[in-house]
Amino acid sequence: MKELINFIYVYCTDFTIFLANYFGITYEDSNALIFCVVWPIFTILLIALLFLQLVFRRQIISKR
Repeated sequence: MKELINFIYVYCTDFTIFLANYFGITYEDSNALIFCVVWPIFTILLIALLFLQLVFRRQIISKR
């Protein structure tokens, strides 16, 4: 289990370093971009999608 956690950590760190190099920014900026911008936007979009699915489901059920 410890090896799996270590592998995931190293992979995520390498990915963040790759993004930083690709965009020409620092590791810290890349990390902040992921966790302070991308992740919250993605979470909000998923919550919105959930509510849309609930609305459509209620519409379909009420048509029966």
